[in-house]
Amino acid sequence: MARVILLPPFAGEFFGGRGEMEVDAGSLFALVRALDAEAPGFAEAVEGRAAIAIGGVVAGDWTTALKPDDEVMFVPKVAGGQRRLAASSS
Repeated sequence: MARVILLPPFAGEFFGGRGEMEVDAGSLFALVRALDAEAPGFAEAVEGRAAIAIGGVVAGDWTTALKPDDEVMFVPKVAGGQRRLAASSS
């Protein structure tokens, strides 16, 4: 079973504060689907608001296969923009 770690706000918003659980799933897609079955709306929320890391590496897509001992972390995306430096005129 994959070890799932949900960082705020996902743990509180969808799982009553439960931030860790184990889920039996063969792929990231199956894992997200299983979590969405337990907490409807979870899949849609993480699609737009989370980065998903498997073993500390951000997954490229939801078709990524999972091994039974994988650790999967749902991390909120951080928004930000580019910072422009003003050109100095001397």
